[in-house]
Order: sequence, then C-alpha cells, then structure tokens
Amino acid sequence: MGRIADSTIKGFMYQFNRTLNEILSSSNEVITVEGIVEDIDKVSEEHITAIQCKYHGEVEKFQWSKVYKPILQMIKTYTEQKGSHIKFILYAFFPSEQAGEKKVPKDEIYKALNTKNIEYICDYIAYIKKIEDKEIEELISKTRKSKDDKDKIKNYIDTNELEVLCDLDEFIDNRFRLIIGQEYYRLEEENKEMLIEEGFSSEDIEEIIFPNAINCIASLSILKNDKDRNITKQELLNELKTIKSTAISRWTKELSNYKQLLFIRRKQMAKTLNINCRKRCFVFNPCQIEDFEQGIVLFIKKFVDSYCYKIKLHCPAIFCILGYDKEKIAELVSRLYEKGIEAETGYRGSIFYLEAFLKEPEKKIGENWMQFKIKICFDSTEYVDAINRNKQDDIFQIAEQLPTSFSTRDVEIEVLDINNFSQLEYLLKMRDEVEV
Repeated sequence: MGRIADSTIKGFMYQFNRTLNEILSSSNEVITVEGIVEDIDKVSEEHITAIQCKYHGEVEKFQWSKVYKPILQMIKTYTEQKGSHIKFILYAFFPSEQAGEKKVPKDEIYKALNTKNIEYICDYIAYIKKIEDKEIEELISKTRKSKDDKDKIKNYIDTNELEVLCDLDEFIDNRFRLIIGQEYYRLEEENKEMLIEEGFSSEDIEEIIFPNAINCIASLSILKNDKDRNITKQELLNELKTIKSTAISRWTKELSNYKQLLFIRRKQMAKTLNINCRKRCFVFNPCQIEDFEQGIVLFIKKFVDSYCYKIKLHCPAIFCILGYDKEKIAELVSRLYEKGIEAETGYRGSIFYLEAFLKEPEKKIGENWMQFKIKICFDSTEYVDAINRNKQDDIFQIAEQLPTSFSTRDVEIEVLDINNFSQLEYLLKMRDEVEV
C-alpha cells in the first residue's frame, strides 16, 4: 500500500508539473486545472485541448494495454460531444519509452474497442457503440450496475457486431495525440527554466516561486466550481510576483529540496516570532497531524514555555481545533492543567460567555503570575465570532484550508500545511533540527 500511495502522490505531482508547463507555454488561453473534459483543459477561441496525464514510473516495459483505458475515455467523450472542437492529448510517462509523440496504430484502437475487460465495456464501450436493445440501454443508463447488469451488457456487446457511433478515422488522424512525457525531474527543471525566462531569479525560483507555483495549482485543483479552477499565464505570474514567503504544504513536501524549504520558511517567520506583544491564533485540523491527540498537549506546553512566559509582554495565544466540541475541549483543558497550564475556554458551566473568552488575564508582575496563558476553543460560530472580533495579528493555519467563517482581513496568515508536530516546532524555532 505504501508503494501505491507513493505512486499516486508522484502521479499528482507529475500532473501539477505538466499543468504548470502548459500554463507557462500558453499565450492567451485559459487553462482549467482538473478540467471539465480532462485533467487539463486548454481553451482558446478556436478549440479546447483536453490533456490527460498518466505517470507509469513503476512500469518496466511499455504495453499498449496500459493506455487502453484513457484512450477509451477520450473516444467516449468524443462520441458524446459530436460537433465540439475538442482535441485530445494523452501525456503519459513510461521509463522505457523515449519522450516525444508516439504514433498509435489503428489496429490498437480496434483492439481496445474489442477488449474483454468488463469495466471498460460497461464504462466506455457501451457508450461508443450503437445499442439497439432497449433492456441493455436501460442497464447502461443505470448509475450503479450490479454484477448481473454488467454481465448482460458484456454478453450483448461480445455477441453482436455493433456500429461505432463516431468517426474513428477523424479521431485517430486529427483529434488525438499520444505524447510520451519527460522524466519527472526533467519536467520540473524545464518549468524552472521557463520561470527564469519570465524574469524570476534562480534563487527565488528554488526557494519561493516554484514551490508556490505547484502549491497554487494544487490549491486550484480542489475547488468545486469549474470557473474557479480557471487561470491564465498572466494571472499566475502576477500572483507569483506578490508572494514573498515559501509555501509549506503536503505538495511542496514532495519536492526534493523540502528540508531546505523548511529552513527558508523558518528564517522568514523568525522576525515576526521575535516580536513579544503579538496576538497569535493557531488553527489545527487534527485529522492532518500525525498522533495529534498524543502530541497536542506537549506541543502547547513547549509553545507556552517559548512564547507565553513573559508576564509583562506576552499575550495569551489561542488554539482553535477544527471539529472538536466542548466535551473534547474540556478533556484537553484537564490534560493541560495536569501539565501546569491554565487555559481559558469562555465556558462557565455549560454556557459560553463571550466576555469571559475575550477578557485579558489578571497579572501579578512581582509574583511572576498570570491567570491564564492560552485560550482553547473549537470552530463553533460563537468562538469564531469572538476570534474575529478580537482581531488577531497572526493566524497560523495548520490545515489545508481555513474555514471561510474566519476573518482574514488585516491579519497575517501563516499557512503551514504540515502533518507532524516536529516540523511545526522546527518552523516555530522550538527545536533546532528536523527530519523529513
């Protein structure tokens, strides 16, 4: 399973790199990340170029059967969208194949159309060939098909000579190209060279521009609205020119220089962290952090010892944990108390009081005593409203996304989409070394 997961991540990174390459090599086209038609839709006034990316880094030898599925997917789309101006590109990496365009023999297309693979038949071929049996048509139209449904569809297609509903010659000759992709790291280097041509320095590209470009594309890929995933070359370049900090996320983690990126990000954050009187809020998605339940108390203890110990100068930090409720917060408060840390939650009994959560702690300077050094909460409406009202200086986002209910206006947002406390402690200068 580890190899499968690694291969999947590498496949996504390859697709993001290919998307970046398409954006940087475009002129006035609109690029849709995770497009409506394929992985990358490149839209011009004349036509749509729909690109599907496949990374077969573990395949020792190329076989045509490895590309049957994406080819059948494209023929299905071509069949269903007659009259559209779509050109299809299958961009696939195979380590045994030389990079460049590869001619697809027509007999391989016919072999794909006559496959015995039941999933390919039911998902693609049933829509490409002319079906003249009402019962089979109804089975094909079902969103969920039983094994018996699939067997009937397969048997019908296997035992009948069926007409293909599209012009295969037009598809093969004019609408489809198979391009063997470059090796992953060569594609990455080509993208960096293209960014240099756009005027960025090689140092900035390594430390800031390239990681943020990949992160930008990854962030676009998860947006639900199709139009929100659109971007042009100029829009990307304009965005990259405004970014001054290194992206730290689950995607930049896959870059070969990730440890160096952590070091650079740590240096970038140091200036703000050295300011004593600063209102800081941490927003955690516990599902994204390894051993969160085990590590959160120790992390907060280390943070308090580093940044909340100066009675005259330090403000109580807020720790907001997404998905928690008041019972889980109460349990966490008890664990913190056992470590000698008082926490304010705003609750008195079972009722939340806004003024209790917003109040400043009492202090006895001579006794080096502060009533509480942190505040603990979750993402309820009451808590988020309280955080928004007491405008923070910094929000540390240890999550892929920050809930939209949080106000980010006039707030420094530090996006640290990482998956373990050791890297977070390193970035916050709470430890000197880190493993990646």
